[in-house]
Amino acid sequence: MPHIELSRHGSIAVLTIDRPGKHNAMTDAMWREVPRLMSIVDADDDVTATIIHGEGDSFCAGSDITNLDELHHAEGPIRAEAALAESPKPVIAAIEGHCHGGGCELALGADLRIAGEGASFSVPPARLGIVFPVSATKRMIDLMGPSVTKELLFTASRIDAHRAQAVGLVNEVTELGGAFDRSLEIALAMGRLSQLTLRASKEIVDGLVRRDLNAERAISWVRQAHEGPDLREGIAAFAERRQPVFPWRHGADD
Repeated sequence: MPHIELSRHGSIAVLTIDRPGKHNAMTDAMWREVPRLMSIVDADDDVTATIIHGEGDSFCAGSDITNLDELHHAEGPIRAEAALAESPKPVIAAIEGHCHGGGCELALGADLRIAGEGASFSVPPARLGIVFPVSATKRMIDLMGPSVTKELLFTASRIDAHRAQAVGLVNEVTELGGAFDRSLEIALAMGRLSQLTLRASKEIVDGLVRRDLNAERAISWVRQAHEGPDLREGIAAFAERRQPVFPWRHGADD
């Protein structure tokens, strides 16, 4: 049993890490399940966004190091992180309680991170004698800068939700226990916006951050927007003072 569940709230896919008795610590099988489930989400044109969260009081305490063999499967966390980051649709991490090590790596793979008041974050490889993955370290630098990234890696210390927000790791802090509901509210609101714009924005922002943006792809997105139905609907809705109902969905031309 991989202890990772996929469900739906309307157009929102929900990945639940379901091992609360272990603070949702991840086994190798659980790490491998994340890319498999994300491939299902990415192929479903009715899904507009994904939320990943933990069952119970914690998001994810990282890899289950009670089994030392888990530490030798570094590719599992890296692939899970990449599966979230490379999804063409927005991904939100709803974080309560523990978000440590590999849990931080999962959160870093998301586009947005919403944390409950009691959330705590740490990157503790220095306590174990291992090296945090390069991909996740790069995401830390992109979000928080090199100085804070070094602080967290060098000290292996915990920071609370408000410090995490102050340094750029967290987008928003909610009341204790409110991270999932707030994430769902945000995701549903995004689902009412132009999905063409959201997909284009994610691809363009990520490409600029990585410094490998495909200029032809960016031009193609602009052309699709100008020629597609969402722009016409947006203008019509504005003129008619109503909420737009954007028709664009993933297709062969995107």
